[in-house]
Amino acid sequence: MPQTGAVGSLKRGVVVLKALASAGPGGLALTQIAERCGLPHSSAHRVLSQLRETHLVHQDSPDGMYSLGPLAFELGVAAAQQFDIRGRSRPALITLATELGDTVFLMMRSGSEAVCLEVESGPAPIQVVTLRIGSRRPLGVGAAGLAILAAIEQPERDDVLRDVVEPIEHDWGITEQTLDELIGRTRRQGFAHIENQITAGVAGVGMPIRDLFGQPVGSVGVAAPISRMPPARVRDVADAVGRAVGHIQTRLFAHGSRARRTRGA
Repeated sequence: MPQTGAVGSLKRGVVVLKALASAGPGGLALTQIAERCGLPHSSAHRVLSQLRETHLVHQDSPDGMYSLGPLAFELGVAAAQQFDIRGRSRPALITLATELGDTVFLMMRSGSEAVCLEVESGPAPIQVVTLRIGSRRPLGVGAAGLAILAAIEQPERDDVLRDVVEPIEHDWGITEQTLDELIGRTRRQGFAHIENQITAGVAGVGMPIRDLFGQPVGSVGVAAPISRMPPARVRDVADAVGRAVGHIQTRLFAHGSRARRTRGA
């Protein structure tokens, strides 16, 4: 049954805010928001007007792009203090790095990019450190970024691809056809696996971190010399990464899952 009244408006507002959060600082036009959110233009415009009045949404001119507003930033800062993504993820990352012996990365999505939040090195004598904390890459570059991109559903993934295809080919030499093939393979096998993409002689495995809505908000990646990640070991590495992702998702989002069950009881 369709939602009406205040509850329906709230849910539409949340959907719009999620779309804007995924778009990054460039924002979205009204037409793009309506398409992504499955809303008529009139409904999307009405919701955006309400969000703009409360400073959750900003519009750069009367006919311009929409982006998240200052109140969304303030709420995000408050939420970050509560959830402490790095702190809650670190035990699983340390366990994974120790188990595999290789370098582990925690990446979070920021629009069409992935940002490195944490790096943990394992005990293997040769460590591959292809990212530093704070480094940013387009989604699709590296196993962790590819894992996020492949987990995004269409049509949103098409929007992201329009942003990243050109810089990825220019800066990394990965053609649009190759990227499409990598996305397809990643979706089929449930994890990203690359070799010689960023650095010659280096392999990587990545899996997405999903929120309570099933949306990819980040990923965990492992990088190692190809000699330490032969084909026979890739599945074992992916299974270990999957366990780490499961622990991280529980620590980040279990409170929301419990709250949902309580409300539905």
